[in-house]
Amino acid sequence: MTDASAMPTYDERRVAIVIPLYNDAANIARAIEAAVNQKLPSGYTHEVIVVDDCSKDEGAAIAEDFARRFDKVTVLRLAVNQGPSGARNAALRHTDAGWFTPFDSDDVMEPTRIAGLLDRALENDLDIVADNLLITDTSAPRTIVRELWPGKPRGDIPLTSELFLQRSTHVELERSELGFLKPLIRRRGIRKGREAYVDALRFGEDFELYARMLLDGAKAVLTEPEGYYFVCRQGSASRSQGRDDHRKLALASRDMLRRTDISDEARAALQAHARYCEQEWASWALIEGVRAKNVGRVIEAFTISAPASLHVLGNLTRAATSRLTPSRGTRQETKT
Repeated sequence: MTDASAMPTYDERRVAIVIPLYNDAANIARAIEAAVNQKLPSGYTHEVIVVDDCSKDEGAAIAEDFARRFDKVTVLRLAVNQGPSGARNAALRHTDAGWFTPFDSDDVMEPTRIAGLLDRALENDLDIVADNLLITDTSAPRTIVRELWPGKPRGDIPLTSELFLQRSTHVELERSELGFLKPLIRRRGIRKGREAYVDALRFGEDFELYARMLLDGAKAVLTEPEGYYFVCRQGSASRSQGRDDHRKLALASRDMLRRTDISDEARAALQAHARYCEQEWASWALIEGVRAKNVGRVIEAFTISAPASLHVLGNLTRAATSRLTPSRGTRQETKT
């Protein structure tokens, strides 16, 4: 029997905005200002926890200057680089806030966003409230290019495990997967005894958390944009993954597939996600194996799963065909 006194006690009237920081001195001040300036409902407070993940630039010094000027800002410095999962878990171990939201150091928020999400959560007793993000670019962070899910039905829609998993694989536009969401999360909605994030994941950590919570029965809603500007830039973590990142995410999906308490629809969507991750794992294993002249890594690309092997063979066939087929420009030159 679990000792109730050993369970964490959370302050349900406090929100933690968690900002992992790694070599982003150019943007961290803007992110902290946006977090500090959030206007919460009466009786609720918020704190801003910046976790420096062994940055080599001046980002941590900039964050610490904010901490000296604002009581609600805390800066934690990790001794070893742990990636976004480890950084966020470190922040959550530091606070008793009953709610938290992930906020990337290069993104922007309107000052009313957290209040809008919290109002919905309180009114409907929700564990997760996510808003459709506004996709922008580094050149104009507040100029909206599109919404994360451009075709989302209007209004608040239930965010079920089936919908989330289906919208996290093979979507029509790059970076429209729901795994990119940055929701407000009630910590009591995370199964007791589990940290929010899987430390080993440096890619897809948000997807894993949301999928796990939804499969555990978390009550969630996806609503209209509340003012989170998701700034796309080259070199971000989501664009720098490789073989090991996809391997870990595929194994996480496989682990969730071992559950016996999920619906047939959720299982089918999760299987599709696992296959996709395995295909990426195989593709990157081949690429990295060839680059490093690592025969074992090349062999790995063909032993992950049958669909992954077929995917790699298909890529190789298309690449070989492309090399053997003259381009249209070359054919025209031949004719002349």
